[in-house]
Amino acid sequence: MPVAAAKRRGIAPLSAAASSEAAHLARGGGDDASPSDADAAAAAARPRNADASNARCSVVVLDGANLAWTYSASLFAKLGCRTRLPLSRGVVLAMESEVWRERGVTPVAFMPASYVEGPLHGLADGGDLDTLVPGNVQYLGDSRWRNTVLWEMARRGALRTVDRPAGARDSDDKSIIAYAREVNGMICSNDRYEDHCVGAPGGGGKDLRRWLRRNRRGYEFRVGSPMDASFAAGRAPIIEVPPVGCAHLPPPPPEPEQGAGGGDDGGTNGDGFVEGSVSGGWRAEVHAVGSSRPWGIGQRWGRDGGRRGKRRRRGVGGGARRERSASDSEPDFPFWALPDDHLPVEFALKKSLDGVGG
Repeated sequence: MPVAAAKRRGIAPLSAAASSEAAHLARGGGDDASPSDADAAAAAARPRNADASNARCSVVVLDGANLAWTYSASLFAKLGCRTRLPLSRGVVLAMESEVWRERGVTPVAFMPASYVEGPLHGLADGGDLDTLVPGNVQYLGDSRWRNTVLWEMARRGALRTVDRPAGARDSDDKSIIAYAREVNGMICSNDRYEDHCVGAPGGGGKDLRRWLRRNRRGYEFRVGSPMDASFAAGRAPIIEVPPVGCAHLPPPPPEPEQGAGGGDDGGTNGDGFVEGSVSGGWRAEVHAVGSSRPWGIGQRWGRDGGRRGKRRRRGVGGGARRERSASDSEPDFPFWALPDDHLPVEFALKKSLDGVGG
């Protein structure tokens, strides 16, 4: 994939947002949400279109962040992969599921904008220079990256991005609920949105909880065996390490000088770009600065991996047993970067769509 120090092309955001996080997958939720204001909670708690409740359900709203994190958690549950980052394949699998076409509903995903464009840490399929999936990310310059899979999905209108300003980390949830209720759609998420039910003013919480019970569906990722995939494809029963990390990207473009003197990186040329090692290779202090999720830096899946509290993990990856165990001293095999045909994964709803809508 060509790497361009391109001028950032924005993706039209909806409203203030935050990401659902797999740190709370035990309750199906996301990051610790900031207190919501009464107006936003009320908007999510009731449909804006009074006639929508009588319309046929024709739209399913995919909780993109929840899908991306649940897919990552499923790799840990099945394969012991402790590397913790949101993965776009979870969104793609849900988006392309046959279950929606069989039902006659159209899927649309909502995703925090920083998962699509932003700092490498917090970007889907990003994380850091060692864990990024080279076929799915593109460097834009000035420490900003793009997930090309999700960006293309947004370009064709299948995915809507939501900004997440400081103090509004639950705004993508509000956008999902408000939109789904407006069009009488259903929601696909393992998040029960209980915090939004509790925070709804007046009797809105009871109504929202009743609506979610009818119109929300949970799901799971059934992760298969890479060895079985190799056997089925007639390949040798060897799992080859896939391309992962910045070593598989083209060299980075030269970066504008950040200060006078050039420091240890050498002088500048006539165009004001730093010469020397900065233009010769990828460096975290130059190309992966910052994070849209600074609280998650260094966290890994597992009891000693930086998760908050001690929660039993239920319903992740279909409840499958891990086939291998990874420790802090053992580097992860990059299962998250395997080609799709090398790692079979099935998206499945936990409950039928009967009763949705109305």
